Amino acid sequence: MSKAAPPDTPVEVFAVEDRAVQIAWAWLPSSDMTIEIGDQRLEVGIAPPAWYREARGGRPVRVQGGQPLPARAGPGAVTVGGLEPSTTYDVCLKGPGTPRTKVASATTLPKPPGRLLARFASISDCHIGERRLGLFNSLHDPRPRPRGMVPYPTRCARAAISEAESWGAELLVAKGDLTQKGTADELYAVIDIFRSAAIPVEAILGNHDIRGPLKAAEVMSSCGFPVSREPRARDLPGARLVFGHSPVPDLHVGAVSAPDAAAMARLARDTDGPVVVVMHHPPQRWLVETHYPPSISWPDSTRLVSGLVAANPATLIIAGHTHRNRRYPVGGLTVAEVGSTKDYPGQWAGYSVYEGGIRQVVFRVAEPSAIAWTESTRRVLGGIWGWWSPGRLSDRCWTLEWPNRVVAAS
Repeated sequence: MSKAAPPDTPVEVFAVEDRAVQIAWAWLPSSDMTIEIGDQRLEVGIAPPAWYREARGGRPVRVQGGQPLPARAGPGAVTVGGLEPSTTYDVCLKGPGTPRTKVASATTLPKPPGRLLARFASISDCHIGERRLGLFNSLHDPRPRPRGMVPYPTRCARAAISEAESWGAELLVAKGDLTQKGTADELYAVIDIFRSAAIPVEAILGNHDIRGPLKAAEVMSSCGFPVSREPRARDLPGARLVFGHSPVPDLHVGAVSAPDAAAMARLARDTDGPVVVVMHHPPQRWLVETHYPPSISWPDSTRLVSGLVAANPATLIIAGHTHRNRRYPVGGLTVAEVGSTKDYPGQWAGYSVYEGGIRQVVFRVAEPSAIAWTESTRRVLGGIWGWWSPGRLSDRCWTLEWPNRVVAAS
């Protein structure tokens, strides 16, 4: 028998696929724990680095019966495979001093219709070059950083790419705000990260990348990563990716010109299959902006979305910019925002393209030094960020079946 989870158990189901789930935790009672899901058993638990404890202000020694308790483990995350689609599983935890306890339940997603045709991954808002985080810039790497540890934006981005490759991504899509200030040093650091990837990389720019006088698109393109203001496409088995440009110099809000919207609609129309539109800014959902940071302006959003719907209703829009996870309809299309690699919860998204649909799964970056950092950023904005940024599980992990395509006459 499994006991009920204690109210402060920090274990959650962060991601679900059809045959796998990702379990994440802020801490575990000890560094010698076992997580059980169905027939799967995984030994988990790693002592947090000293700098993580310092960043959190240290932890008091916990005492029970006059004896110190073992040091907590975590934070961490693990992906458990070998599961069945559309099935609910108990997630149980046990270890020294902890009887087998149910801490969560997980329901795997259904398999999309048809055969699996392609897999790609996306990252967003890496902000390479950032040194501090928080309302008062109070969060930063330990000083000095331990030998061999690169700055937190770089180690989070590299870990996200490595984990996406291990997952099976055949292409990486970087959705803007690659850098913090768009300087030459930051851009070349991004290029170095992309060159280390084992899979091809497609990138677009965000508002942070065009802050300075440097022409980021020319620098990226000259180094083998073609980035342009003009819309472009890349075909994958089962879907076409259409890349749009939305940042405006010196502004936070996004924009899509009428010629660009028309060009993106043409690219969506001139293909036999579904389309995934890749933007930095998401389109605005309502006439009045209800969330911060600002999206693509309302007139530009309505023009873009209406053109895409008329061109190809089998279209999905994916975006970054907001540093949070959300999914919502705009003008008949699904829009998915995916958060940053480098602040809580620290994530990347995997997309599985099937004959009859597409599945998005957002994973936490699980590499120990990366998740230790992103977990410490949970308390940004007085802890509001830790509640707001992850979104709901249904915002992060879902399946979209492609509608029958009916293209309006041009």
